[in-house]
Amino acid sequence: MEKKPQIYSSFEEIELDLQILKLEREIHAQKIKLNLEKTGENLRPVNLINDYLGTTDRTNLSVIEQVFKIILQFLVKPIKE
Repeated sequence: MEKKPQIYSSFEEIELDLQILKLEREIHAQKIKLNLEKTGENLRPVNLINDYLGTTDRTNLSVIEQVFKIILQFLVKPIKE
């Protein structure tokens, strides 16, 4: 379905439409930014483990975080020879 071209009778109408389009673009950009932040948060290793284990208890999550930090220290630590 084709959209009919808008016929403007004044520059004020054009300016109003441009302002609306600008605000809509900003809203969409903020939604994208928020979704990227949520995705990044969901992909944190602790959250992935939490989802895998189905853990929602904060004490269990704290233990998981500590274990994961220890594991990462061994994996990331450069080998000294």
